[in-house]
Amino acid sequence: MQRLYEIKKRLDVIEQALNEQYPRFKADPVLTGLITDLKDHVDSERKKLEKQKKRGELTEFESCFVEPAVRNIYLSSLDKIRRGSKPSGSVSNHIFDTSFTLSYWCHHIEEYLDKQQH
Repeated sequence: MQRLYEIKKRLDVIEQALNEQYPRFKADPVLTGLITDLKDHVDSERKKLEKQKKRGELTEFESCFVEPAVRNIYLSSLDKIRRGSKPSGSVSNHIFDTSFTLSYWCHHIEEYLDKQQH
């Protein structure tokens, strides 16, 4: 879950900055760097989890929730953003899709964990 919280923290900063620029997006090297860092971070986590899964090192929970969540978060929208992309309507849409996908997974994970406690 810590991996998902880290992604959420980074996404929140980017979403806030994109909301402040909307609808007139402008080149912002800091924001571009944050977006590229997010893309690289999620891709790196995805690859680490994939390797751990192949070696059988993930817990059942990580295998059923965290690994597919990180993979889905990356492949659903982040994969479509080019490294170094400037803020734009298209980049903004991909970021918000990524946030939606993350929220979807977090909701299902929390639901699962609630059921385990009762």
